[in-house]
Amino acid sequence: MSKNLFSKLRQNIKKISFLITVIGIISFSVYTYYIASSLTGTIGYTSDECWYVSSSRNILREIFHVQPSYVDSDGMHHYTIFFQSFYWQEVYETGLQTFLEKEYGGRIIIKYNKTPAFSIVTDKVLDRKKFLEEFKYVSIIQSGYNYPDNQNIEYYMNAEHPPLVKYIVGFSMLIFGDKPLSWKIPGMVLGSLTLAILCLIVYKISNNSLLSILVLVCAFADAVFVAMSSIAMLDIYVTFFITLSMWFALKEKYLLSSISIGFAASAKLTGVFPLIALFTIFILWKIDYVKTIFYTFIIPPTVWFSSNLPLLLSWGFDKWYRELENGLKWHITSRPEGPPTSSPWGWFYNENPFALHFNPDLAAKVNPVIYFMAVILLLFIPYFYLKVNKKYAIPSLWFIFTFLGYVGVYVLGNRTLYSFYVVTLSPMAYVLTSLLILHLGEAPIFLDALKYYFQKLKEYFKK
Repeated sequence: MSKNLFSKLRQNIKKISFLITVIGIISFSVYTYYIASSLTGTIGYTSDECWYVSSSRNILREIFHVQPSYVDSDGMHHYTIFFQSFYWQEVYETGLQTFLEKEYGGRIIIKYNKTPAFSIVTDKVLDRKKFLEEFKYVSIIQSGYNYPDNQNIEYYMNAEHPPLVKYIVGFSMLIFGDKPLSWKIPGMVLGSLTLAILCLIVYKISNNSLLSILVLVCAFADAVFVAMSSIAMLDIYVTFFITLSMWFALKEKYLLSSISIGFAASAKLTGVFPLIALFTIFILWKIDYVKTIFYTFIIPPTVWFSSNLPLLLSWGFDKWYRELENGLKWHITSRPEGPPTSSPWGWFYNENPFALHFNPDLAAKVNPVIYFMAVILLLFIPYFYLKVNKKYAIPSLWFIFTFLGYVGVYVLGNRTLYSFYVVTLSPMAYVLTSLLILHLGEAPIFLDALKYYFQKLKEYFKK
């Protein structure tokens, strides 16, 4: 009878945990949507969104020969008109204003200072052929949201980073319209999916449904994860694919794990760091030698290269290779002074957190308790791996080698690292912290681990 009661109680706990988890993930989606909707930024761009969104728009135009559109709440169509020089921008200004008022009920809304351009609105779709007949020294007519005012922004491709995120953001702009919320939609979706996968990961490792609730608590309590899920920057994409690679590794679907790492690297080159973790798993678990080579040295580079094919076909090999070389140098070279920088280890205690937005305030800050607890568990992972569950190795190795990758970049010479990079460590930190909390009621297991380490040290020094 007591067994039946215990079984029913356990089933009810699972159901309640599942319900809370689902509500938590939906709540996270709503929360990030609320944040994204409240950000005004600079002319609509929040922090470094200006670079990624502009390059997404340019890639759509230059590589795929399509342009997104933006019709505002007043029904006005938005365009940015780029001229061949500042001279022609000045010459045409008055005539352009008159033409827009007369032909399109429109007007100039922004005059750019760092690039020869105007942003305009019209009450109907612009007749490009007619417009070019009137203003012959126009270089680009770009439909969509206003560009930020930066030199040569109309040609900027963000080539120092791989193109996958720009494809995704560009696709979102084509589907939902070229406006700030549309840029952020993929990041909000991937942030929420990352949480869902993390809940599956902790359950897969521990068989304890309550741990998924702890993961949600960690995510809501960790400002950097919320922030990066609410804006259109690269790192939440890397975070998602790293988490996905962890999940597939746990399920022993190593091909899919390898492909996921390839996608992470296609979002940002730092996404390649967990590849060493996957390789280590192959060695520890004595995976077939051919698979080890194929899944670590062939598949991820192939996925990354495939994402670059549209650029390669458009630019030609020489230009593409030069951009790749410059991108690699960019990652290991310090940038000029600007936003607050911090060391990889400084991220864990909020050394110079990166400010993303003011009013509402949004900063790439961590909850130090979460990362401190994760590091504590890492100290005991060798024992847990040998005596409790070898799957504990997966989030641990993914954390360690991702972190060491950033340390390597720092050592190689790039001292301008920013605190929002830590979001790629956050999934592993949440899993490790949840597992530590699971074992806090088992103090003897930590004592046994310390005794085991001490014994091994004694044996080592005796030899």
